[in-house]
Amino acid sequence: MTFKLLMIALAAAIVPLACGVATEAVGSAAGTGAGQNHEIWVTLQASDRIAILHGPEARGALEAIDLPAGTGPHITTFSPDGKYAYVSGMGNGDLDVIQTATRRVVKTLNLAPAGTHQAKPSPNGSTLLVAQVALKSLIKVSVDEAPQTWQPGAQLSFAATGKAPICTIFSNDGQRAFVSLNPSGLAIVDVATMSLQNVLATDGFVACGMVKSTDGRTITLAAGGGGGHLYRLNTATEKLSDLGVLGAVDWHSFNMVPGGTIGFGTVPRGDELRIIDLRGNGASTLATLALHPSPGTASDQPDNMGISADFVYVSLRMSGKLAVVNFPKRTVRYVQLAPAAPAINPANCTGCAAHGVTVRC
Repeated sequence: MTFKLLMIALAAAIVPLACGVATEAVGSAAGTGAGQNHEIWVTLQASDRIAILHGPEARGALEAIDLPAGTGPHITTFSPDGKYAYVSGMGNGDLDVIQTATRRVVKTLNLAPAGTHQAKPSPNGSTLLVAQVALKSLIKVSVDEAPQTWQPGAQLSFAATGKAPICTIFSNDGQRAFVSLNPSGLAIVDVATMSLQNVLATDGFVACGMVKSTDGRTITLAAGGGGGHLYRLNTATEKLSDLGVLGAVDWHSFNMVPGGTIGFGTVPRGDELRIIDLRGNGASTLATLALHPSPGTASDQPDNMGISADFVYVSLRMSGKLAVVNFPKRTVRYVQLAPAAPAINPANCTGCAAHGVTVRC
């Protein structure tokens, strides 16, 4: 496809994007000035810090929240009202609850010696499901924001399956949780009883590459097999349909616009971002965009992503940069957030200079 035809295809596929679409879409529109006040939270895992950038182009003043040494902050999620940030500690196993208005840690849950990967709030915010890799367990936490109480409760162990929970996405009513597993599979969990209903097979590791449609009827997800193997889950029937493979050299994260027409995938060893056509019943690569400002091979390693308006924000886990991608224009700007990593462990991101990227409106 020629550059001109590619841009025509992209323009035809673009729909209004949302602020904070890392999991669900929550309302701003491209080109309207919406999202000007949003924040981009990036976990700097090796530095035990969170960097906060401002505005769609990430040009505002940079803030930082320091966490205890050894925390290894991995992923940030937000309560539905945006008042609290949940930061998972892959290093020390803690879950830190941060009041977003004050930037203060108001609660720390000590869940395990290490390996707390993600805490996902339910649609009404009353429940967190915390993926604990070291324990191979999904931990249910009851939430009451008014008195600032977060109480761990029931746990669902995946030890018998030999797999560990990684990330969660809820059904619209909060009754079902769809949980990605390592090294493969998608678990279906009844939230009320914390019981495992089914495990759907996937071609490799899904990680946190799961995005719910705006109406909640489907979840699009990408596994690592085939260098990006995409699926679509019907949340009513709980069946997966196969959208095909992309053939990248490797794979990590997936995200997409709320309309479900365009997706994005990170290819760490290829130092690239895939722009994916999701129209119809299959997936194909629309464009490949290099995210490779540093010399050498696999020296940047694009990892996690957040989306708002026309922008995709991509952490570069080796070089410690944030790539700010205007995807319709195919332009990239880099923000240095942390020192480059001399080495990392891709299995748990130990040593990663940057990892999780989440947008708060």
